Amino acid sequence: MLEILIFLFALFTAYKVILSILQIKFISGCTEPVVLSASEFQSAAQVAIAKQKFEIIHNIYTFIIVAIWSVWGANALQNALSGVESILVRDSLLVTLFLAIGAVLNLPFEIYNTFVMDKKFGFSNSTARLFITDFIKSLVMILIFGFAISWILLLCYDLLGASWWIWAFGISFGLILIVNLIYPTLIAPIFNKITPLENSDLNLAINELLNSCGFKSSGVYSMDASKRDNRLNAYFGGLGATKRVVLFDTLINKLDKDEIIAVLGHELGHFKHRDIIKNIALMSIILFILFAIFGNIPASFYTALGLEESGGGLFIFFLLYSALFMVIVEPVISTFSRSHEFGADEFGAKQTSKDSMILALKKLGKENKAFPLSHPLYSMVYHSHPTLYERLNRLENL
Repeated sequence: MLEILIFLFALFTAYKVILSILQIKFISGCTEPVVLSASEFQSAAQVAIAKQKFEIIHNIYTFIIVAIWSVWGANALQNALSGVESILVRDSLLVTLFLAIGAVLNLPFEIYNTFVMDKKFGFSNSTARLFITDFIKSLVMILIFGFAISWILLLCYDLLGASWWIWAFGISFGLILIVNLIYPTLIAPIFNKITPLENSDLNLAINELLNSCGFKSSGVYSMDASKRDNRLNAYFGGLGATKRVVLFDTLINKLDKDEIIAVLGHELGHFKHRDIIKNIALMSIILFILFAIFGNIPASFYTALGLEESGGGLFIFFLLYSALFMVIVEPVISTFSRSHEFGADEFGAKQTSKDSMILALKKLGKENKAFPLSHPLYSMVYHSHPTLYERLNRLENL
């Protein structure tokens, strides 16, 4: 059984590597610039190829880590906790420490990405002190919330019999909604300074846009994203009364008022078209299927890893091998997401003008060094948005 599991993950890794190779070859073969200037197009190509090479190495590394966990690591970690008398506490610690160790094992890639790749391409502004502080904060959150959530879900496993996974699904889905609810007011400020938007003209224009779309917000805010990164972005965070508009300071500095309104109009298009509700519904279905599969999987699957027949062993197996399930699910999620983007672009264009939406997308592509084309198979699997070329072509033909 163990050999079969590792072999399946090796196939999964090969699949991911092949997709990256296809993307590299596709980008390397694109010699005629589109959307961007020749120099911008070449720069975006260099960034995209470097990212794919990084992903290839990361995927191979992940396979090695999964194999080590499967052959030795999971059993060793469980044995290290054998002195804990309470099964529930022991299993909760097992899952929490597995997550924390995973974060530490991924640290070399985070460091390389931040201080080598992103520095090279002009994205990262992070300092060693800020990076270490962020990592410590993230690790503390994993230890606290990882243990609490593990304890709750494992309690379902211990007390609720064969139907435990249904309750665990309901609790997990509820927790996801709660995290979205509290993220803009409680979690995001842990990492970034978020303040009310000071630009009164822009603030007025945004609020007029929100009112015209019937979107009730708790306010418009600016985030000091530039202390870490030069990429442009904005988001609508929270649910219900906690909803707020958050603009990266990089976006405010690089786009003019009409372009920012067009970008926010795009996001409001998702709200008006109920895309957010549709996405939540899709994710709930996928999460339910995931719990149904792993909640009823034979114990022999995870005991093959040297784990005990307990909730902790099952959850470790789930965390290690749920990625295999994503081979089927990932293209579905990406295709579903892409189907909403053209409509949101059109809605954003109507809030100002088609030209403002086009200029905003071009500036986002330029500043984020996003390559405007993609191999169709790679795009089908990974891309939540159509390519920049596709989006601009659609807008220009409205």
